[in-house]
Amino acid sequence: MTENLSRRSVAQGIAWSVPAVAVAAAAPAMAASPTCTAESKTIIDQAFADATAALTCNGAPLKLEINFYQPLNAGDGFATDAYVNIKNLSRCTYTFTKTNPLKVAIDVVRVNELSVTNVRDITGVRTSWGSRTWSQTERGSSPVPVGGRDAKIQWTFSGKLPGAGLGDNEADIAIGFGDGATGRGRIHDALLVTPSTGSGAPTFESLLEKGVSADCIDYYNEKLSTWTSPVVWSYTGPKGSGQLAAGATLDSRTSGNTTSGIQYANSTNGIW
Repeated sequence: MTENLSRRSVAQGIAWSVPAVAVAAAAPAMAASPTCTAESKTIIDQAFADATAALTCNGAPLKLEINFYQPLNAGDGFATDAYVNIKNLSRCTYTFTKTNPLKVAIDVVRVNELSVTNVRDITGVRTSWGSRTWSQTERGSSPVPVGGRDAKIQWTFSGKLPGAGLGDNEADIAIGFGDGATGRGRIHDALLVTPSTGSGAPTFESLLEKGVSADCIDYYNEKLSTWTSPVVWSYTGPKGSGQLAAGATLDSRTSGNTTSGIQYANSTNGIW
């Protein structure tokens, strides 16, 4: 999963920082076909090559593992928090930066059919690693079906992730759940986690700072669409473990989740 930028959005972002006189003077030139110079293409190519080389540990791809956790052994529909954790399994410490971030998409989806229009409230999304954006689905006039989305979260991770045995090698994002009670029972949700194929790739903004022309946005998007992060993903939990391709989606019900307190099926099944 990659997120392409448009020339319009890039141009709008630049326009805010350019004086009005300069924008007016440049208008005739903007009418011409955009050109990405060979020099700019070289900078872009090198940035992607550097990203590929950096995402390695002793010559092998960086290995990251996804797992889920809840702090209390609450059953389905009662849990108040769920954590998505990313653990560095490699023996090397790696630092993701704002210019080369790790990107993970998280969907909160409905598990049970209640024939209600209620949406499971998300009380907050918290992380100390990078930034996050999230949106709550608005309540509609039709019942939310099984598989329907209650919320969508985008985690743009930046920060140091120590290697295995070299410190706290796990980062997390916490998702707060509101009460799932309805007149027909409690709403149950699962998490769908998708690591981006562009994780660790250079951002276009960072390339602009290196002198790349805004006209190179199409070349950048083409490069990003054909570049796959060398990170090797896996997952583990009480219900199962396995490999996960970048761009593929992990359902929390596939791995299950660990929990503090007593372990029982409805507290570790990857449903909240």
